[in-house]
Amino acid sequence: MAALSPMVKIGFIRRKECWSLTLRGWLTLLLCALVVIVVGVQSVFPFLAVNQPVKGEILVVEGWVPDYSVKQVRSEFIKGGYSLLIVTGGPIIKGEMCAEFKTYAELTKAILQRNGFDEDKLVAVPSEERFRNRTYASALALREWISKSGLAVKSLNVFTRSAHARRTWLLFEKAFQGRIEVGIIAGDDLRYDGKRWWRSSEGVRDILDEAIAYLYARFLFYPR
Repeated sequence: MAALSPMVKIGFIRRKECWSLTLRGWLTLLLCALVVIVVGVQSVFPFLAVNQPVKGEILVVEGWVPDYSVKQVRSEFIKGGYSLLIVTGGPIIKGEMCAEFKTYAELTKAILQRNGFDEDKLVAVPSEERFRNRTYASALALREWISKSGLAVKSLNVFTRSAHARRTWLLFEKAFQGRIEVGIIAGDDLRYDGKRWWRSSEGVRDILDEAIAYLYARFLFYPR
């Protein structure tokens, strides 16, 4: 210490106290981190699979939803008193060359018709081929169709698959830019239990994919 005293006198070094956590402090910190993780894991699915419908005049369904969603779509259409059901969706990439229908919009429209849905209240609005931002492209195609149709639409609800709902809602609102009020309805996903999504590989993959995609859409996606 004596050897350092000249350095102290001329102001090159100084003594400084260092604080550190005790065992109790580390345990408290770890407990708080565990609580945050548990709350986050349990909250992420309800956040992504949001249900926030409005009093919509039109019900929109994303065409790539699974077949078992047809019953939910029909039930929602009747319950909500909608005047029109619009199916959106872009090209079917896998098996397109052999498929009778070239877009998810046309395919799901046909499925609804074969399940007894009124053809006069059903419209397919396909979107162009895109490998990125397909949900946003579907929303733009719908906006253009409504503009050209002459319908005075003030509000609509979008039906999609569970954890995809939050991102769909965000992108449809970006596309319509406040011109039409947009609500969202999250359909069931039978691949996993949303309340315990971490217990299945399907749930983990889906939640992580949707969470990352939502963050991208929220903070990094700037439509032209």
